[in-house]
Amino acid sequence: MVSVSGRWISCRLWLVAAILLCSAAIPVQAFQLQEMDAERVNLNDYVGDGRWTLVMFWSTDCIPCEEQKPMIEAFHQAHQDKDAQVVGIALDGLENLPGIQELVDHHQPSYPNLVVFTDVFHRQYKELTGKDFRATPTYLLYNPAGEVAGVRAGRIDRAMIESVVAGQ
Repeated sequence: MVSVSGRWISCRLWLVAAILLCSAAIPVQAFQLQEMDAERVNLNDYVGDGRWTLVMFWSTDCIPCEEQKPMIEAFHQAHQDKDAQVVGIALDGLENLPGIQELVDHHQPSYPNLVVFTDVFHRQYKELTGKDFRATPTYLLYNPAGEVAGVRAGRIDRAMIESVVAGQ
């Protein structure tokens, strides 16, 4: 009886390990988004490619966002071909696509800009970060493996990003 019980425990442990291994291979859903050309995408499509990924959440009426965009573009230009990239996410939703497009056309960023579905954004953000969304700009930083490495609401400076990417 002891050996049967031992085999049962061993079998249960193996089953739990197999389930954990399978679930680890399934990416966690991040944000369902839309590209500017109306293609639906998931934020996971943009992270985990061996580079750091800085995600900037912005809105059309956010003055600090507008002030940060040139620095964010310069960071992206300096790193996109080697160790880091940027993804912009507009929070104004599909209902304000013309206003979003106007700002994208004005800045002409070389990084992709996506649009949230406003009806699910706050829930998705909380599921991913464990925090309520507070304000724009807000930044998520993904490590090269595609895992969330940091969350910050408010302005950031380039030296801060550079030190993380450089591993300092």
